[in-house]
Amino acid sequence: MAQLDVDRFYKRLGKIHAHFVKHRSGQAWHGASCLSLHRGKLNDDDPYLKSVVLHQYIFGYELPDTVLLLTEEGSCFVLATKTKCEFLSSAVDKAPPGSTITGLTLLTRNKTDNNAAHFDTLMKEAGISSTDENGEKTKVGIFLKEKGKSGSKEGSILDGWEKALEKSNSSEFVDVATGLSLVLSTKEESELDLIKKSSVLSNKILKHGFIPRIEEIIDSELSVSHEQLSTEIDAIIEDPSKIKLKVPKDHVQSCYFPIVQSGGEYDIRVSAQSTDKTLTYDIITVSLGARYHLYCSNIARTFLVDPPKKVSQTYETLLSIQEACLKAMVPGKPLKGVYAAATNYLESEGREDLIKLLPKNLGFGIGLDFRDATMVLNAKNPALFRVGMVFNLSLGFSNVPLSDSAKASAHSKSAVKNLENYALLISDMVGITQRAPEVLTKHAKSLSDISYMINDEDDDEEEEEEEDASSGDEKKKRKAPDGDAALARKLARSEDNVVNGHRTSSRLAQKDGMVQDVAEGAAERERRQIELMERKNEERLRELARANSRKKGKDDEGDQVEELETYNRTKDYPDNVLPNQVKVDMANQCVLLPINGNPVPFHISTIKNVVLPDPDVATYLRINFYTAGMAVGKDAPLNTAALVQKYAPYASFIREMTFRSLDSHNLVQAYRQISELRKRAKQRELREQEEANLVEQDKLVRTKNERVPRLSDLTMRPVFAGRKTQGNLESHTNGLRFISTRGEIVDIMYSNVKHAIFQPCESEIMVLVHFHLKNAIMVGKKKQKDIQFFTEVVDASQTVDIGRRSMYDPDEMDDEQRERQLRKKLNEAFKDFCRKVENVARKNNFTLEFDIPYRDLGFQGNPHKEMVFILPTLNCLVNLTETPFFVVDLSDVDHVHFERVTFMSKAFDVVLINKDFSKQPFRVDMIPNVDKDAIQEWLTDMEISYTEGPMNLNWKQIMQTVSGDDRFYMNTEEDEVTEKEAGWEFLRMFGREDEESGDEDEDDSEFSEGEDKAESAAESEEESEFDSESEEESDYDGDEDLEEQGMDWEDMEREAALDDKRKGTGGEIEDAGAKGGTGRGRRASSSSAPSKRRRR
Repeated sequence: MAQLDVDRFYKRLGKIHAHFVKHRSGQAWHGASCLSLHRGKLNDDDPYLKSVVLHQYIFGYELPDTVLLLTEEGSCFVLATKTKCEFLSSAVDKAPPGSTITGLTLLTRNKTDNNAAHFDTLMKEAGISSTDENGEKTKVGIFLKEKGKSGSKEGSILDGWEKALEKSNSSEFVDVATGLSLVLSTKEESELDLIKKSSVLSNKILKHGFIPRIEEIIDSELSVSHEQLSTEIDAIIEDPSKIKLKVPKDHVQSCYFPIVQSGGEYDIRVSAQSTDKTLTYDIITVSLGARYHLYCSNIARTFLVDPPKKVSQTYETLLSIQEACLKAMVPGKPLKGVYAAATNYLESEGREDLIKLLPKNLGFGIGLDFRDATMVLNAKNPALFRVGMVFNLSLGFSNVPLSDSAKASAHSKSAVKNLENYALLISDMVGITQRAPEVLTKHAKSLSDISYMINDEDDDEEEEEEEDASSGDEKKKRKAPDGDAALARKLARSEDNVVNGHRTSSRLAQKDGMVQDVAEGAAERERRQIELMERKNEERLRELARANSRKKGKDDEGDQVEELETYNRTKDYPDNVLPNQVKVDMANQCVLLPINGNPVPFHISTIKNVVLPDPDVATYLRINFYTAGMAVGKDAPLNTAALVQKYAPYASFIREMTFRSLDSHNLVQAYRQISELRKRAKQRELREQEEANLVEQDKLVRTKNERVPRLSDLTMRPVFAGRKTQGNLESHTNGLRFISTRGEIVDIMYSNVKHAIFQPCESEIMVLVHFHLKNAIMVGKKKQKDIQFFTEVVDASQTVDIGRRSMYDPDEMDDEQRERQLRKKLNEAFKDFCRKVENVARKNNFTLEFDIPYRDLGFQGNPHKEMVFILPTLNCLVNLTETPFFVVDLSDVDHVHFERVTFMSKAFDVVLINKDFSKQPFRVDMIPNVDKDAIQEWLTDMEISYTEGPMNLNWKQIMQTVSGDDRFYMNTEEDEVTEKEAGWEFLRMFGREDEESGDEDEDDSEFSEGEDKAESAAESEEESEFDSESEEESDYDGDEDLEEQGMDWEDMEREAALDDKRKGTGGEIEDAGAKGGTGRGRRASSSSAPSKRRRR
């Protein structure tokens, strides 16, 4: 049964009311005193009526034959049938604090009096029954275009209400459609997310639906009409599974019937229709739009087949106009500035002839309403761009004349020869952000991406040769050129086509297009990464500034240390303390040591270690203390280390004390007790550190009097006390509870879940749900932030029969079939449980959504000394099937660096740098090179900056340096003049170590290429791990290897003679450089051996 989202209802209705009250006297609301936003019967022929859009906006559904009255005071009245009132009943008396909506009153249809009493109530609340003192009529805001066109039958609620309003002489109707459009034009975050998904859907339908089909038609020379092709595309929109998109059909609709045009008859308006004429291979335009959860998107592209040069130039002009228009779409500027930007660009380029060919409107606002007439991008609209608005920017030229001289450059067989005029069209979804506008439909539209060359030029060459020939013999010679000349002409044509950016194969040259797409994709990623890096640096500067302002006044609290106290006075000493004995007080955690016959207490945390040497004549006990002036050590208690640092400047410390006794009993006993007490103190400190950052959790409120969602026979990780933990997982009012078969309980509060992940079983042996928590909880005696519950589909280890089995063994086939059925059954059970948990959380005002990993984007890697399959989710990068779990929250990632990216290595490493510089980065090693482009594309889409480098870096040292740099994200030094790399831009520098190592290293760099070629890829990967090896050693080995291959005995004798001469004169031989550069070994050459030189 459908449920009303109460919070969304009041939030959005309050947004409409607030705008109405604030701007009531303006042209948007025309001075209306109240709003009568009624809705007629269902009408599928016009899905974009204002009343339909309004209901979808506030209710999430259409409520036909419903009257909604909203007064200036904030009272909302709804007159509808009993079923609709029950649907809205959950919102009665649920207005949140601070809302401008004061109340919701539901009036159920009364057939006995045809709702006369309800109409009187509504008119009284609206103030329609009487006029004011000046005799002016009460203005009622309605949708004037829908007045009288609702199609309501006689006796319906809306029919009676309209008649009651018309009979009243004290009311006047005013149109409020403009006001509602202004309210709906600024989208919420949830709306923007749905529009982005809708744009991606339209983009994928064009890319994977239309383009492969049009290429197939052209390549196979099929005869297909425009209407038939439009029907095929519309079927894909209604069922995206046809192009392997896992989008439910119930969530998707077509905004309009797709438009495909070619052959010289063009109409670039969105109201155009596809004709039944056959598609021609000339200039093809396509427009399509998809609705996802009722939110619209639109995309249009033009495809050029054998285009003349003039057409290509005009298309590139259109692309430049789009860039100029995007620059005008910034918050605070008027909508009419977009049209002005287009005309100004054409005037500056001397193309005034194209201004009159532009459409009157260059786009419109889009959302639930496909085309918002109030937000049209024309030359007169004074409305302003605001953050959160979304537009469909639609640019084009219609009826562009194509002269014979322009068509002369086209191939003789090209269908473009038959055109007298043509049209060009580009439409994209554009979101208005605080910075530059964001294009949501990212399908490529450069000239090389939309141009197709399908006709060969051999025939043209033969014709030209025949025309140039002066005799029959010459014609024969020219018709039969030698093979080399023909090959040369073919290569020349190929090179020309590549330069012009066209596809060069005889038909569509898909491989070349793919290579070009990869290259352009990498260039586009690099451009976006540069912009992203700059934006991220600014954002991080603001974040750090806010963090520093919050930390002010809290630094002193962190520096406070706890003073050690064993006894308040000497009377509190134990009674059995003797003057010259070492006594251990286990209760007060101290050791009483005799000094000059007086027992002096020392807290156990001040003792560094205790030593009991082998006894000789006497027994010795040496006790060492933590003191200033020497390293305290990692094992020292944190409070003790802080106390030593605090008192170091002015206090005297005892470093060690040694006690001697002829009777070993007492000292041996003291030694054992001190060791035991130190062990207990260490365990207690570790336990306190584990529990130090624990946040007290709410108590679980168990659901009563209704059935709770439950999953049985689950295994939990991590386990209790090293034993396999199995039990049941239940969903209650404010959290989940796991009860093991041994009675152990783990509670997970909804409010403490940061990320919930459901991973179905596909290629793994388990299906699981995983919870990544905001604050750690105790499982057994350890803190845990990741809790997982899973069920194995098959056993991790199975007994394999020694005997050979046939591949057609019916028993084995039955086992495989049962395993597939079990996988499907478990996946459905876990999925159903996740859906129920989300509903329970939403019902109790908690936000909990389960993410499913994107298996298509997964890759192999080594995060924890084991190769695993790593999967990205919407918010994380995870591996959940192996332990320890690998979960990286992308919101905590500041930057990603790719290490060992070289042409020689077969794999690379990824370092994910945390925003908290005090934490070491996450690492994933040994990722195959084939996954690099996909990972970088995903990071760019997630707006995470990345860099590449050829070697592994010392991240511990880098993080220490970065954390101490207050100007790390700034692009200037402290003088604010000297420029430097901002943020992580310094990682873009390759080979910096060669520049800083001096002149000698520059000489040796000549040998690096030869060395790399000599080593295999595996050796290169192994040696890259040894960062401590000096460059000089590796260069020496490379020099020696090259020289042994290139030097013979005569060269060595010549070099030895030159070396002897140099030593005899004490000077340098100037012409040695002309014969060969001086090689440099790891150590100087002895006088008995000739110095080694490199031959050129």
